[in-house]
Amino acid sequence: MKSLQSSGWRGVAWRHVQRAVALALIALAASLALGASGTSRAAAALTTRLYAQMPCTAVYAAPDTKSRLLTQLLGGADVTSVGQLDSGGAHWQHVRIWSGLEGYILAGQLGTGFPSDASEGSCEFPGVPDPQDDLLPASRGPWPVSLTGKLSAPATLYARADGRSLPVDALPVGATLAITAWASDGSGGPWYQVSAAGRTGWLWSGNVRLDMPNPARHTVGGAPIWSPVAGKGMWFVNYLPHHSDVTALMQAAKLAGITHLYAEVAITQYGFYGRNSLDRLLPAAHAAGISVIAWVYPNLNDIAADVRMTLAVANYVTPSGQRADGLATDVEEVDNSASVYTYGQLVRGLVGPDTLLVAAVYHPYAQIYYPYAAIAASWNVLAPMDYWHSRRHHAYSSANVATFVGSSLMTIRAAMGALDTDATLPLEELGQTYDMYTGDGTGAADAPTAEEMTSDMRTAQQAGCIGISFFEWQTTTQDEWQAISTYRW
Repeated sequence: MKSLQSSGWRGVAWRHVQRAVALALIALAASLALGASGTSRAAAALTTRLYAQMPCTAVYAAPDTKSRLLTQLLGGADVTSVGQLDSGGAHWQHVRIWSGLEGYILAGQLGTGFPSDASEGSCEFPGVPDPQDDLLPASRGPWPVSLTGKLSAPATLYARADGRSLPVDALPVGATLAITAWASDGSGGPWYQVSAAGRTGWLWSGNVRLDMPNPARHTVGGAPIWSPVAGKGMWFVNYLPHHSDVTALMQAAKLAGITHLYAEVAITQYGFYGRNSLDRLLPAAHAAGISVIAWVYPNLNDIAADVRMTLAVANYVTPSGQRADGLATDVEEVDNSASVYTYGQLVRGLVGPDTLLVAAVYHPYAQIYYPYAAIAASWNVLAPMDYWHSRRHHAYSSANVATFVGSSLMTIRAAMGALDTDATLPLEELGQTYDMYTGDGTGAADAPTAEEMTSDMRTAQQAGCIGISFFEWQTTTQDEWQAISTYRW
C-alpha cells in the first residue's frame, strides 16, 4: 500500500527531520556547544563515489536482472565504484553498497553527481507484500491484569473508570493496591481497578507506581536486561526490509560489526503493520547472532490505544516461533510527563519486568523540559537522539561533536538522577547519519562526516554508554559506513 510504503520514511523519519531542524535552530545551548562559527562544506563527490539517479535503484547479486535482488536504493544513495563490465547485452557497474556488500547496478542508473530526484519512490520487491493498516478495534475495556502497586499521590477511588463517576473513597499516599483490571476513559487515559483498605473501585493510573524491579538494574538470566543493545546498532524505517533481501542486510550488518537493529513495525495511525518485516528479519538476524528490537511510534493522543498497539507488538510470535529481542518506543509526541509516565508504567506492567524497553528521546537542547525522570520509571535504556547538525551547510569539527554529545549525555544523567540516583538508566547514544536538509534525508552535502561520526562514537564510549546506534540505515553514506565499520566498540 503506497501510503505505508511512503510513510515508512516520510511518516516517521521526516518527523525526525522537521522536529530536529525546528527545535535545534532555537536551542541556545546547541549554539554554545557547537560553536558560533564555521565554514561552508564542500559538496564535491569523491571520484570513487557514484549516486543512484532514480528512486528504487535495483542492486543485483550478479550482473543479471534475473539474479538475486539485494535491495532497491533511495534516489541519491551513494555507492562505491569497483569497476564496469558488459554482460547480457547490458552495461553494468560493479559496486559496494552499505558497509561493503558487493553488487551490480545497471550503469545508466548511476551518476557522479547528486540527482534532482532524491526520494524513495514506490516500487515492489519480489515476494514481499505491501504493508497494510492494522488498527485494533476501538475498545475501552476493561481488560484483566494481576498487578500490585502503591499510590504515589493522594487519590480518589471511583465507581467507574471515569473521574465524573461516583466517588467511592479517598486513599492516602503509600496505600497498597491490588490491581485486577485496567480500562480507558473517554479520552484514552488508563485507569486501574483496585482493591485497597477493603474497598474496590477505579483509580487514574498516573497516581500509581507499580511494584516492579528497578528497570535500571534488572537482570535476565544473569545478564543485564540491556545486553541485546550493547555495542553498535542501526535504526531503519520499514522501507529497508520491505525493499531488501534480509540475508543481504545481515551480511552488511556483520561487515560493519553491528550487534543490534531497530526495525520500525508500528505507528499509531497505521497500527502494527510490520508483521511481515519481523517474519523475515527475525530468523535471518538471529541466525547471524544479531538482536532485533521492534520499534513503535506512539503519538500518545489516546494512551490506552497506544498501549494496546505496543502490547500487540510485544506479544507477537513469528510463524517460525521467534520474538523480537525487545521493544523501542519513539517518545517524541510529548505534551506532559503524565502521558509518558502512564504509558510507560502500563506497558511495563503488561509486558512484565523481563522485556527490554528502550526509549528514543529528544536530546536536552531540543526540548529543555523533556520528562527523563518519567522515562526512568519504566524503561530500561534511554537512547537520546543526539542529532547535532542544526545549521545548513555548516562544518562541524570533531571537538564540536564531542562537546555537544558529552553535554547531552551529562545533562540527561543529571535529570534522571535528580530525585533518585538509583534510577539513572543506562544510555545508548543515538547518533545521526542523515542529512536533515533534504526531503528524504539523503545526500552528502549536510550529512555528518567520517570524522564527526568517529568523534560521536568515541565520546559516547568514553562517557560510559552501553552502546551506540544510528538513524538511519538507508540514508547512511559510504563515508559514514566506513567510520562505523572501522570503529571498535
